Order: sequence, then C-alpha cells, then structure tokens
Amino acid sequence: MLQMLFKKGEVMGKRTIEIAASFTGTISTGSYENEKPYFAVKETIEILHDDPMTVWETSSKDEMIEKRQQELHSICYNQFRRQEEAVNIERIQKEYQNIRFYDTYPSVTSIIGWDKDFHISQDELSQHASRGTIIDKQVEIYLNTGEWKEPKDISEIYPDLVIVRNGTLNLELDNVNFIAFFEKYPFKIISQQTKVKNDEHKYAGRMEIKCIIENSNKGEWAKIKGCLFDIPTLLDLKCTSSLDKTYVMKQNTAYANCDEEIKQIGAIHLKKDNVCGYAKPIIETDLDKYWSLFLRDRENFTKRYGV
Repeated sequence: MLQMLFKKGEVMGKRTIEIAASFTGTISTGSYENEKPYFAVKETIEILHDDPMTVWETSSKDEMIEKRQQELHSICYNQFRRQEEAVNIERIQKEYQNIRFYDTYPSVTSIIGWDKDFHISQDELSQHASRGTIIDKQVEIYLNTGEWKEPKDISEIYPDLVIVRNGTLNLELDNVNFIAFFEKYPFKIISQQTKVKNDEHKYAGRMEIKCIIENSNKGEWAKIKGCLFDIPTLLDLKCTSSLDKTYVMKQNTAYANCDEEIKQIGAIHLKKDNVCGYAKPIIETDLDKYWSLFLRDRENFTKRYGV
C-alpha cells in the first residue's frame, strides 16, 4: 500500500514543502502469520522566494514534487523488500538447517548441493563438515607458515575436533597427506579462504586457494594435461573418498565468476584410500564449460526456496 503526502507553507519569505511517502505490505511466509511491516520517510525542503535558482513555473514544481515522492516511495519499498527477503531466509534456515547464507545470498555449496546433502542425516553431515573444516585450517596454516599443526593445537577449530572425536562415524584426520602433495605439486599463494559474491546472480561463498602454478617450478603439474602456468588459478581442497568432478567444477566456476582474475580452476584431492594420501589433481581451463550447469542449479534453487 502506498501513501504519499506533501504540503506547502510560507514563513518569512520562505516556501516550505514537506514531502512524505510510506509503504506497507503483507509477508505471508513470516514467522508470525501475515507480518505487516511499515516503512515511512519524510523530508522538508525550504525555498527562498528571491532565489532565482528556485523560481519555477507551477508545473515544474509539481513535477519536482512528484519525482521526489516517487524516490521516497522507492526507499520505503526497497526497505520492505529487504525485510521480506530477511524473513524468508529466516524461515528457510529454520526449515532446512543445511542451507548456508552469506548475508542475504545463498552459498554456492548450498545451491549446487542442497538436495544431495539432505540425503545425509544432520549428525553425519556435521561430522563430515567438521573434518573438512579441520583439514582446511591445517592446510591454510601450513601454506602461510610452513608448519603443519595438529588439530588439538588449533584453538579455533576445537568445536569441530569435538564433533569428529565424539562422532559415530569415527572419521580419521591423519590419513591424508597435503605436505607430500605440495612437494609434488607446488604453487605460489595469492590468497586463501576469501569471501566472494556475485551480485548479478545473487550468490556468495568462500574461495579456498587462489594461486599461481609457476612455470619455473612446475613439479608434477607438468604431467597434468592442459595445465597452464603463470596465471591466477583457483584450487579447491577436497577430502572425500571419491571426487565428483562435475560438482567441484560447478562450484569453482561459480567462484571464478566472482573474480575476473581467475583463468584456471582445479581441485586438490586428499584421498585416504591412496597410500600416498592424495590423488592426482584435476585442472580445467574452460571456465564456461560448467557455468550453464551452475546457473541451472541457481534457477532451480530460486524456484524451490524463493531466494
């Protein structure tokens, strides 16, 4: 519902124009049935009679007032839409605990994996997620300092360590070997664990490793078909027993479309089933190859959840 008001008055040679607008509407998906937030804004403009810059024809003044009313109304309407979006996200998070948001944008992993994750119990999912968080943090510290720290010595991941240690899955933390992988497949760090977002398609996430695979220090990368050197590359760390290439590449393609510097994407697969503790990495230079697949996931997510 739109309400707009203006009034004119003259005080000591001044003309006062008060312009106000408001908007209210019903949010049927709110925590309380039929929430009706109300937003209003008002401003007062004073115009001197003898100011040549403010001497307008009546029609011009009316146009100015109407234009400003529309602008104020847009402010109120946009506030309502933000509130509506926030309420909807709150509902989704209560109903579907596995979906993650960065502010008001759903995460990349939630968009491409929500239906897959829902086939796993919340308890098992949290154990796998905590194991991944622990190893991610160990790798991050190692790449920054050259020191491989034991989980018990990293205070910030202590809650995750408790989940893994007390979990029913008996997940192991020392059956992968990133250090051995890095010796065979070296790269130069640009940044780690960077939050990114795409305003056009309204999603966000956290890029793991932005780096450069240097031509002067190729290592075993020289044996990886199609691998390019000396360009910004995004590598994602996976600790699963098997690697879903399509899933990983959709994820990395989505991140790459948040950072125009990225020219190559790939995955580091730390694999407990291999004696060495890792598998051969995968690389993809065609960033458009999986983009349409991600956009389809984004569209389906919107249809399902309305965000």
